[in-house]
Amino acid sequence: MFNISESLIPNTWSLFNPTQVIFGPNTLHKLAQLCPEERIGLITTAGAQHRGLVRQISALLGERLVQVFDRVRPNPDYESLIAAAAEMREARPKCLVALGGGSAIDTAKVIARLLGGPEGASLSGYLAHDVVLGSVAAIPMIAIPTTAGTGAEVTPFATVWDLTNGRKYSLVGDDLYPRTAIVDPLLTQGLPWRITVASGLDTVAHALESTWNRNATPITLGLAVQSLSFAIPALLKLRQSPNDSNARYDMMQASLLAGLAISQTRTALAHSISYPLTARLGLEHGFAVAFTLPEILRFNIPVDDGRVSRLANELGYRSGSEFADDLERIFIELELKEFIGSVVPNSSEVFSLLGEMLNPERADNNLRKVCYDDLTDIIRHALEAFHAS
Repeated sequence: MFNISESLIPNTWSLFNPTQVIFGPNTLHKLAQLCPEERIGLITTAGAQHRGLVRQISALLGERLVQVFDRVRPNPDYESLIAAAAEMREARPKCLVALGGGSAIDTAKVIARLLGGPEGASLSGYLAHDVVLGSVAAIPMIAIPTTAGTGAEVTPFATVWDLTNGRKYSLVGDDLYPRTAIVDPLLTQGLPWRITVASGLDTVAHALESTWNRNATPITLGLAVQSLSFAIPALLKLRQSPNDSNARYDMMQASLLAGLAISQTRTALAHSISYPLTARLGLEHGFAVAFTLPEILRFNIPVDDGRVSRLANELGYRSGSEFADDLERIFIELELKEFIGSVVPNSSEVFSLLGEMLNPERADNNLRKVCYDDLTDIIRHALEAFHAS
């Protein structure tokens, strides 16, 4: 048990998550009854078209599906979101279905917010104020994740990238919680290993970041432990057997649980560090956020109020330090070093971004206060572990 007088975990806390979750194999067929609106728009990717998933959605919704936008790309950027919203507005949908990974779900959230407002509503205004403006609220949305990673199907956040200026924004609001999340593990079958591991490492990051988080509660800590107990063994199994259906099932559960955790806590230091690596260098978010995790775990141990050691014990380790060492070994086994090296040829490029890595909205959530010298040490040690040069 935690000693409240010594712990940073509050003795008064709240929980709010309005998303209905439908989880399990073959749950996609429930879409028609969960989406009764007469005019429905679908936001998805070319990959979902190629895999035949859009055809399945169309068969389920019939004539109620009035528009399909299938050009979502990774890291949705400001300009493409405005254009997509304008295209979708012409079809006048009353509900959106988001089919895909985090980028597709984030895109749908942004479009849902814009469609809920008057024509010409300013995305820059929403981003600047970070709240629902006036009486504007997003139109209803159903999220159907096809990767096990972001947990975006149960969060009130949407990430918007300004790739021209190398910046990242968050759109936030209770209206951005999907009305329903259909979480079908079968939709992740056949994903390439690089996508599987990148999204899976994002799940691990969410669980850990919600643990060493100043906004943690007993509920989020429980969700994090359960998420990691599924995610780490599942990723190791998928490395050897990509079509292992049980591992895909566990990975989808892990992603959902971690998403529920960060829906309450938000993320912390590892995410703050990751943003310029994605915006400036194009490193996939899962890799960008994962490579500092073992070192941040070590960094937080000196101020641990019991939660880190308890997490380590629950996962079968004698201490947080032992867990950090093994996490580093596991990440190497999952080829994190090779994936980072394929995008970031030399370490100097990473060090050049240090000045952009301390985003207060995320870094200040970390259990231990971080200064620039701390950040430099974290990056140096992480690069020694996960970068060849």
